[in-house]
Amino acid sequence: MKAKGRTLRVGALIKEEIAKLIMKGLKDPRIGFVSIMDVRMSSDLRYANVYVSLFGSESERKSSLIGLQHSSGWIRHEVGKYLRMRVLPEIRFFPDDTLDKVYHLEEVFEEIHAEQQQQPMLALSLEEAVATLRTGARFYIVSHVNPDGDAIGSMLALRLLLRHFGITEIVCALDGAVPAIYKDLPGADTIVNAATVPAEYDIAVLVDCGCLSRVGDLAEHIPFGKRILIFDHHQEDGEPGASGIVDTRYAATGELIAELYKAAGAPWTEESAACLYAAVATDTGCFRFSNTTSRSHHLAAELMEAGIDIGLLNKKFFSDVSRMKFELMRLALSHVEFHFGGAVALSRLTGEDLREAGAQREDAENLINIWQAVDSVRVAILLKSFEPDKVHVSFRSDATFDSAAFLRRFGGGGHAPAAGATLEMPLEDARESILTALGGHKSFLKSS
Repeated sequence: MKAKGRTLRVGALIKEEIAKLIMKGLKDPRIGFVSIMDVRMSSDLRYANVYVSLFGSESERKSSLIGLQHSSGWIRHEVGKYLRMRVLPEIRFFPDDTLDKVYHLEEVFEEIHAEQQQQPMLALSLEEAVATLRTGARFYIVSHVNPDGDAIGSMLALRLLLRHFGITEIVCALDGAVPAIYKDLPGADTIVNAATVPAEYDIAVLVDCGCLSRVGDLAEHIPFGKRILIFDHHQEDGEPGASGIVDTRYAATGELIAELYKAAGAPWTEESAACLYAAVATDTGCFRFSNTTSRSHHLAAELMEAGIDIGLLNKKFFSDVSRMKFELMRLALSHVEFHFGGAVALSRLTGEDLREAGAQREDAENLINIWQAVDSVRVAILLKSFEPDKVHVSFRSDATFDSAAFLRRFGGGGHAPAAGATLEMPLEDARESILTALGGHKSFLKSS
């Protein structure tokens, strides 16, 4: 009886506090007129199922339900201020049982799913993002396929921030292995791959990418209805129905994660500083690329003050070259061809090249910077074909050409000076398609 009585008391308190929040008005504009009918607690108090009556037209009712579902983290945080509980229950919203007589719920939720896919990502401030992070107890942090230093460094720095909050149930995952040059970063040995199915978690976090289509097979572990938080700096829309921060003014996602530390009042540690330096230094080409800003340099100075050895880190990230990578570099250079009066330099690498050099796929990273350095080159291109009829395209360009805008026609994206795409076609077809599109690009022709 005591246990049952406690679930009733907790449910009643949660119902009262949510009703107050709704009366004051919730921030999400999708939420219209709703009424809290009942709160039913699970026996272990881990879940609070909140049943609501939804008013208005059919589309308005569905929109309100979507809004409530995606405000559940913030509502949980606010309600938690009045609950004396070690672990706050997860709040889940459902239509009131009486609506079963009017709607077939499976059909309703299918339509909600379709409608959610049309909802833009809900933009958060730094403070709101920190508050959202604090509402979770279990996290699944993922990033894009072919991860770079920004993806891995940002992921690991966010992991350390969550640990600073006292959160311990954190899984970091990549579709593939951690490249060798980043394996010594703090926490890199905890990163799992897509073959590892995560345990139940509250929030999925996409780092250095804005949509599930870029995380590869990891997307199978992030089902519909799961809360998604995004931190990214690429020129792309965030996953529909998610919330987070996508801001191209940051030179690297690592700069954005660093701002979360500041918003949370969390100090740098030598570990977090090393991860953030890996993110920012690699995405700015050791502060040489055009995306580098004064903020990038200021942040680097702050991270140095935390005690990191940037000489050692820079050597690992930018100077050390294995014999296998050196052999692959020679092959890539032997394949370089110039087009449009030397304004475009294009090379390619295949699985055969990897085998000849005894190299791994990760050894192809940043080779493109070599032919980008040729003084006449405005656009450097690397085509990597390591699987049949699949070509990964990398672009690097100067300020006169927007690589991201160009590659959007091929389903790609990224930044103006650095972007990529994946083409489902043979290597030679991909080469011809790219060169043909460049030849018809008016802004390119005017400046070439």
